[in-house]
Amino acid sequence: MTDEAYIKNILRTTPDLWQILQLIRRLGLPQGCLAAGSIRNSVWQALSDQPIELLNDVDVVFFDPQRPANDDLAIDGQLQQWAPQYQWQVKNEVYMAHYNFNDGPTFDSVADAIGHFVEVPTCIGARLTSDDQLELITPHGVQDLIALKCRPIPMYQQDARHLAIYQQRMQAKQWQQRWPKLQVSDH
Repeated sequence: MTDEAYIKNILRTTPDLWQILQLIRRLGLPQGCLAAGSIRNSVWQALSDQPIELLNDVDVVFFDPQRPANDDLAIDGQLQQWAPQYQWQVKNEVYMAHYNFNDGPTFDSVADAIGHFVEVPTCIGARLTSDDQLELITPHGVQDLIALKCRPIPMYQQDARHLAIYQQRMQAKQWQQRWPKLQVSDH
């Protein structure tokens, strides 16, 4: 089984994740997908022989320059109405390019935005097509995710100011306590 097939199998066979993917598709958001920690954590749980459970918020991202930024709240409300058991976090990535830095690049797609998440294994998204095909978005590949390795994307390795964001996240997240086999590095 390829690494991508392994990840897709987790998404397909975990009832919560499959339901979430269906709800995101139902929204009909341009480039809408499940992203980041919901997938990363599930893969790390599976690799660590832990039960797969949603630990944090469910990251829903999309890319729609026609929607105002405050539409995220309305979309979040719709998801909350459909499935209140999840802690939703909806972001139109059009507006997220300057989240950590005012001089960051603007994004041209949801894949571009996902590729700018701070850590390599977090740079992952998944969407369900109308015919139930599962598509992965993996701008930095899935090797680090599958190998239980965590490092900053190249942009966050470029200088001390960027690296500090990554290091602060690692300090706050304490992922190695939950996944002892995880290897965290600054490069």
